[in-house]
Amino acid sequence: MAAVLKHWREAASLILVTSNSARLGTQLTQLNLTAAHDSAAKRFNNGSSKNDEINIQSDAGENFEVLMLKRSSKSKFMPNVYIFPGGVAVDSDFSSKWLSVFNKMGSDICKKMFEAMSSKSCQAAPMFTRQRDSAFTSIPSEVAFRICAIRETFEESGVLLVQPAKQLSYPPDSIYKSNGSLSTGLIHENVTLLSDWRDRVNRDPNEFLLMCQELDLIPEVWSLFEWSNFLTPPRDMMSSYRFDTIFYVCCIDHKPRASHDFGETVNTIWGSPSSILSAYFRQKSGLAPPQLYELARLMNFTSTSDLLDILCQPERDRVERWCPLTVACQDGVLFVMPGDDLYPDQADLMSKKEYKFDESIEALNRKFPKHHRMFYKDHATMGCVDFNVTIKPRKGHVVPRIDLLNKLKTSSNL
Repeated sequence: MAAVLKHWREAASLILVTSNSARLGTQLTQLNLTAAHDSAAKRFNNGSSKNDEINIQSDAGENFEVLMLKRSSKSKFMPNVYIFPGGVAVDSDFSSKWLSVFNKMGSDICKKMFEAMSSKSCQAAPMFTRQRDSAFTSIPSEVAFRICAIRETFEESGVLLVQPAKQLSYPPDSIYKSNGSLSTGLIHENVTLLSDWRDRVNRDPNEFLLMCQELDLIPEVWSLFEWSNFLTPPRDMMSSYRFDTIFYVCCIDHKPRASHDFGETVNTIWGSPSSILSAYFRQKSGLAPPQLYELARLMNFTSTSDLLDILCQPERDRVERWCPLTVACQDGVLFVMPGDDLYPDQADLMSKKEYKFDESIEALNRKFPKHHRMFYKDHATMGCVDFNVTIKPRKGHVVPRIDLLNKLKTSSNL
């Protein structure tokens, strides 16, 4: 199988970003909920209180919002937490049949786009450089995982990032250059048709390729930028499942009407990073460590333009894989990442060794001054108390805005 390894599965997730002022237009994602959908909503939300959901207010300091979905309480992996849309890759994401789909842009453009996405291979994370069976090498892994992220976003939220092949709105010679254009997504007049396809893709992810072939659509892989790569720790605090997940960012020029699927996801929100984090600090929402970390990084930006400026830097480094480790201390648990003084020089990605210190977090912070960590005082509820990041980011990347986070925590606890 293309994305299944002995100890974990490979996956892709999408951080979808839109301007606060973007119009909420009639996109293909404006799905008409049927009676079956309404029934499912009641079934999955039965017994929930108003406090189970987030009331998101736009923050004046940030002129953009991100899409997040709440996982069902019945989910095997990270139930009841808010996540970015995404999921595991499947064999069809790597299919050679995608070549005929992308070649509709022109074989030369397709080739250059593939080369641009897989450039700087010496910096690439293991999920992009590892050897796969020949059946899964017709397209670069960098393209396949972007397809995965787009497919999973469609399944979980109804937002579909594609372009009709006959009406491609991007100049062909600029597609492969990743020039930072805001994605338009597909505007489709036949809502029922796309709703039916969404159901089909939810039942069988292989249907996504068939949908693009039959409707003559091209996934907007060129609008997705590498953002981060997390491997689930061998001793994960929330689940025994492990995933090697690439996170992408895509900036869009409108706000699609996203709708959760009432299966894996049971609530949908658009909110600024600070408003979502504020809800988290007020214990109104659950966030897994990667989502918490990435929202904190997004606080470096005030607009989609600012974000695209850094994403489109030609000299920008590719992402590196991080496998955080959990470290117990006297008064809580540390979520430690590469670059931290507490992180081993040669981390064993398979070992379930428990790292323990008798000192308090305050003592550890003094003793080991190079920080790249999150501190959880309550292991059971995963309530993050503090961020400590003193490492320098790689070229074209950012670390969490600790100053803004501290202000946010203080105001949220008032």
